[in-house]
Amino acid sequence: MCCCVAETAINIGYSCKLLTEEMKEVFIIDADEEEGVVEQLKRANDQVDSAMGEYNQAGGDVVDKEGKHREPPLFAIVLNGHSLQYALLKDNELQLLDTASKCKAVICCRVTPLQKKLVVDLVKAHKKAVTLAIGDGANDVGMIKAAHIGVGISGQEGQQAVLASDYSFGQFRYLERLLLVHGRWSYHRMTQFLRYFFYKNFVFTFTQFLFGFFCGFTAQTLYDAGYISIYNVIYTSFPVLALAILDQDVDEGRCIKFPKLYVLGQQNVLFNTKIFARSLMKGITHAIVIFFVLMGCYYKNFYPSDGYEVDYQSFGYIASGALTFVVTLQVLIVCLWMFRPQGVFISSTKGYI
Repeated sequence: MCCCVAETAINIGYSCKLLTEEMKEVFIIDADEEEGVVEQLKRANDQVDSAMGEYNQAGGDVVDKEGKHREPPLFAIVLNGHSLQYALLKDNELQLLDTASKCKAVICCRVTPLQKKLVVDLVKAHKKAVTLAIGDGANDVGMIKAAHIGVGISGQEGQQAVLASDYSFGQFRYLERLLLVHGRWSYHRMTQFLRYFFYKNFVFTFTQFLFGFFCGFTAQTLYDAGYISIYNVIYTSFPVLALAILDQDVDEGRCIKFPKLYVLGQQNVLFNTKIFARSLMKGITHAIVIFFVLMGCYYKNFYPSDGYEVDYQSFGYIASGALTFVVTLQVLIVCLWMFRPQGVFISSTKGYI
């Protein structure tokens, strides 16, 4: 958080609950020289490490006299622009980042637009985190552009921040809805989209790979050329788009009531290497089932005793229909909002089969 005056910054910090009375200590970094700034940062870092060491040594689950679990100690840092200038030097920036990362809140006051941008760049360079910058004036433009996500507030200081931002709204309080509701829904939908997109293409590709064992690995394809060209464009596009646009695992009220649900996105719980491997294995398994079930049903027709064989093209049409049905049905299975219009929309796409 960046403000203009130290006292004002601290008061705003308490009013918006960035700073609370439960915090063990609020460190004020206000030295006028580089050595003093470094010393204050090291002292703050040592105090935080000492307090956390005592908490962890007690088992990390301390119970007070009332029988309630005591939370770990919380800290905050307040820096002015003059001290921040020395803290952002190349030799000191990692000390600043290490100390600030251990605190609940960091407030910078009386800083320049360049310093705001450098703080964002510091976090982006050394932390595996998605940064968000929010501002309402022209002095926030550099910070907004430097962050992964820039948010502008339209107000009395002009439209420069709004024009440079990715998202904009009229009041700061709308940030809660942007992150906890739309941000979480966007992450959930994107992960569902990626998982299903990889899955349906794994099924599609591996069935043709299995067909290669029965055609001598020639250039012959299992599916019709027309079907191959529009498989991702028409046959399976509408279900995945509906899933990516409409799916909701939790409604809006619960997203705001339980903000810890947002942690799933920060920890990459819904899409990671393990989830990708699971989608791969599911696609391969479904491809094996589809291909060999159909092969078992039509095996005698492929090699009949009377010499009349079922034509290859008919088998390809049946396989393509089974494939489209299975991957579309998979959307309904993974869809957590299927009883809303989305489910009806996805179900209607089965008419393509």
